[in-house]
Amino acid sequence: MRKLIISSLVPMVMLASCERVSSQENQNGNIENSVQNTDNPLGIPLPSEISSTETVCILLRHAEKENSGTDPDLTSAGKLRAEELKRLLGNVHIDNIYTTAYNRTRQTVSPLAESKGIVIKEYTPAATMAATQLFIDNILAQNQGKVVVIVGHSNTVPDMVKVLSNNTLNVTISETQFDNIFITKNSAATGSVFAVQKKYGQSTP
Repeated sequence: MRKLIISSLVPMVMLASCERVSSQENQNGNIENSVQNTDNPLGIPLPSEISSTETVCILLRHAEKENSGTDPDLTSAGKLRAEELKRLLGNVHIDNIYTTAYNRTRQTVSPLAESKGIVIKEYTPAATMAATQLFIDNILAQNQGKVVVIVGHSNTVPDMVKVLSNNTLNVTISETQFDNIFITKNSAATGSVFAVQKKYGQSTP
């Protein structure tokens, strides 16, 4: 995996990479200092690594969903993925969790929210890039010094990641992909600090 070390001499460094994290593979390095930590396999920055003007966002699409109805629930595979997300983030400090008003997004993060005693906040998925920018601006303004989880959809998560990475991390998520997870850090002073793409849980096409 390619890694870039953030230097104090460079005001903005973008880090883009992809690794898989699963129950069988728990020893990935910390994003910034590459220290192996089985309690934090995704390498989410610790509170001590987040300044009062920075925000860490963890973004993902909802887990596997049923193929019937206008507001389907998660499948059994999706529920397993939701439990895997709870496990992966079990030792990670999280301040807020945001989902759309659909069953599949709420159910993806419900086990995590319940385990941490966090009340899920709902948002309306953006229909345009301008609306996405406004949503992200609001998230960053309201969560300085915090870590947030945002659950969206295959057609909304890529735009949010694009905004958070200052157009550096451009991704697409197909209808059959449910294993992507993105971690970003943004500074109110310098903008995007890093953006990484990882994989978690059961692999999907």
